[in-house]
Amino acid sequence: MKIVHLIWATFPVEGYGGTERVCYWLAKAQAELGHEVTVLCRPGSRLPFAKTIEVPETFPDLDAFLPPGTDIVQLYQNPNFTTSRPVLVNIGGNGQAGERFHPNTVFVSRSHAERHGWSEFVHNGIDLAEYPLQKKKDDYLLFLAKAKWSVKNLSGSIKIAKAAGMRLEVGGGRAGCWHRNVRSHGTVSGARKLALLQGASALLFPVIWEEPFGLVSVEAMACGTPVVATPRGALPEIVTPESGVLADSFDGLVDGVRRAGKFNPEACRARVEEAFTHLHMARKYQCYYERVIRDGKLREGFPRAAPDADPQKKTYYAGY
Repeated sequence: MKIVHLIWATFPVEGYGGTERVCYWLAKAQAELGHEVTVLCRPGSRLPFAKTIEVPETFPDLDAFLPPGTDIVQLYQNPNFTTSRPVLVNIGGNGQAGERFHPNTVFVSRSHAERHGWSEFVHNGIDLAEYPLQKKKDDYLLFLAKAKWSVKNLSGSIKIAKAAGMRLEVGGGRAGCWHRNVRSHGTVSGARKLALLQGASALLFPVIWEEPFGLVSVEAMACGTPVVATPRGALPEIVTPESGVLADSFDGLVDGVRRAGKFNPEACRARVEEAFTHLHMARKYQCYYERVIRDGKLREGFPRAAPDADPQKKTYYAGY
């Protein structure tokens, strides 16, 4: 199959780049499965497993950039151009109030799709080769998210760590009002991010919104690090009793981080191996590609965000 990805990003990915990394892993898996992959992206990009074609940020007609014989185009936002080729759209965020999406849209978790009146989804997957298992853990908790997004709940994480008597390492930007035993690393990526994920006794992820997916939870488990989180959005689809704790109360989260040392790092990694690799992701996308190519569309209707949807809305809070 000749697959084209269109994303306004630069490769290799620098910094966090969640959507960009998902695109990278998906394209890499597709190449490993024998597909011919092209990525339309920003100037200066290079990929070892796919051809890259530079495109401007906006244009009226996609066909001018597509290689001959393109079977399907994977997009990462609603299209604002015309094309004669079949497309599939990946949406990774929570939509704006009443926002309508392309009918060939897939979301990143079951709960994410259901919140948009839809059923088609593909869980994100990572390349396990980038996340070596580390069995020995240090005595700290890790918060790794956009610290300034209140829905990621850094303030709650600080309270939980304090109550548990544990040090909290913070990656994902700086926010004020630091406390004793809380250390900020700013935005982290590459080797520093990996070291924090591998060494933590647990990833602390007490989000107070409907999390579309939560890629960091999978990254942590791949390193053998359990996840302690709230049961919001996709997290019940990802975290199992063998790989972490989901708790809907402050006391439950404190108890969860105190029990972090009892989890088997190999069981945490096994959870990713069974469901959240880049190859799992690529194979499910292929099923949707084949449906669109065969039927001309994914299904009847179109997904839409709820009329009162707010992508930054806090949907859950219990004092943490």
